[in-house]
Amino acid sequence: MMSLTTPILRQGSITFFTGPMACGKTLELVRHLQIFHEQKIPTVCLRPSLDTRTPTVQSRSGLLHEAVAIDIQRPDSMTETMENFDVIGLDEFELFSADVAPLLEQQLRLGKTILISGLDTDFRGKMFPAAHAIMALPETMVQRLRAVCAVCRHYNATRTQRLRNGQPVAANDPVILIEGSQSNVTYEARCLEHHYVSP
Repeated sequence: MMSLTTPILRQGSITFFTGPMACGKTLELVRHLQIFHEQKIPTVCLRPSLDTRTPTVQSRSGLLHEAVAIDIQRPDSMTETMENFDVIGLDEFELFSADVAPLLEQQLRLGKTILISGLDTDFRGKMFPAAHAIMALPETMVQRLRAVCAVCRHYNATRTQRLRNGQPVAANDPVILIEGSQSNVTYEARCLEHHYVSP
């Protein structure tokens, strides 16, 4: 039986908003972060510094949230940043390494609320290491979203298609390629039927 003086530990949680390009995963991240921020709960959002497209976390709808750019090669600096906040957001999670999962599990054990947005699979349809690692934690709630397929226009897209000069890239293309870093490379959401990787 719990006595009246026994402290009640806060339950931590991890929610992973994931899916293909243009499915609204960043929108969900920002929306949830704003709910906590408006209630004056200490909130931070982290984004990889190698993604230089914007200093904020911004959805395609225009909704945005302030973010702290971090060097994903220095996990110790990440921990220092996270320790002062009760709610932690992470965007572009596919750019992180699988080593981030144990760090987030530590924060979970401290009762933190962790909200993550990122692609689950690469342009080949293979799962990113960070996504695989975070999904392996039994506490992670996965909200896998879908998008409209760029080809058949049905709300059934589960994959991200990478195109170079309008044509599907080959399977040996680099796994990590920041959107917009090469002018001839574009991405779009596609369903399983219309997703294609050139041999």
